[in-house]
Amino acid sequence: MKIVRVEPTTPMINLDWMIGSRCNYACSYCPSELHDDFSPHPDLDRLKQAWMNFYNKTCDVGLPYKIALTGGEVTANRSFLPLVEFLRNGDFNIGQLLLTTNGSASTAYYLRLAELVDAISFSVHSEFWNEHKFFENVIAVNKAMSLQRPQKSCHVNIMDEEWNRGNFPQYENLLNQYKVSYSINLINHDVV
Repeated sequence: MKIVRVEPTTPMINLDWMIGSRCNYACSYCPSELHDDFSPHPDLDRLKQAWMNFYNKTCDVGLPYKIALTGGEVTANRSFLPLVEFLRNGDFNIGQLLLTTNGSASTAYYLRLAELVDAISFSVHSEFWNEHKFFENVIAVNKAMSLQRPQKSCHVNIMDEEWNRGNFPQYENLLNQYKVSYSINLINHDVV
């Protein structure tokens, strides 16, 4: 048999939106195109304008939007939460809002985001993280989002940092205990 066409079960306009390169981490395996510690965060007006430009060119299709928000580190930008509120509260036919983060913001901040987005994906970056704070955030968000499953989800990407592999069983036990979805993600060290 030959595959002729692949169609999504729920047609949507997919947007993977890297809202900026600025990050509060500098992981050794992360390419410079994806992070830095000097570029300015785009302000809310600029982010809104970027969205409106995209929206105005695509809204006539009539499909809901699936928007994956990433960076650098999105939560380091003061305009990020207002952007998410703008997207969620506007009349934009948002089907799904997804977020990838390093987990470094406050628990209260993530709990507010959990009300607004459909999925939060936390990534373990052991070179820079506060392990206790990270898992505190993950557990709190997972608990909040689990009340609305399957519409909402929380996931942990354990980056396959060879120097940290000895801790993976501990992370897996904790995540299993709290019924948090997780995966171990391979890293291409040759990219950097």
